[in-house]
Amino acid sequence: MGRLSGERALERIAALAREGRDLVSLWRDAGEVIARAVPHFMSPCWFTLDPASLLATSHYQAEIPELPGEWLLHEYGEGDVHTMAGVARSPSGASTLLEAAGGDPSRSRAWREFLRPNGADQELLVALRDRAGASWGVLGLDREPGRPEFERREIDLLRAAAPHLAEGARRALLIGEARDPDHPDGPGLI
Repeated sequence: MGRLSGERALERIAALAREGRDLVSLWRDAGEVIARAVPHFMSPCWFTLDPASLLATSHYQAEIPELPGEWLLHEYGEGDVHTMAGVARSPSGASTLLEAAGGDPSRSRAWREFLRPNGADQELLVALRDRAGASWGVLGLDREPGRPEFERREIDLLRAAAPHLAEGARRALLIGEARDPDHPDGPGLI
């Protein structure tokens, strides 16, 4: 594991999620904690999901401010071996591309067309499920060629952090909508 112990990272993520932050601040600050505990390439890729449909409702990654439309087609239209909805539906709630592709990442269109050309070789997806099992988002981490595979203890740490991140995302979405003056029908908060 990285320079930050798993236990300390989990405590810090739980604290950040309870603070009632806006979504971008939560993702940015949680990403800094994760970077010290689970080394990865570039910044984390964060998505919010509609828990009922598992459709992506927002995306945040510092280096890629907007996802290409082709990526959405891959995610929702072409049955790739490793998708956010697939991981969100899975019993474990976490998966590496290498596992999903049976050891051959070239079986994945996303690997061939998006990950590899952008310098990444490995992908880890973790469903951000609340304690009731609803998926409010997905965290994606990549590693570049030549790096070790994601270790079980790293995946387990992120799975343990997932309920905190799900609740933080849910809270941030609710607070954001309540504060938005363009949504007069938004939720009321006391």
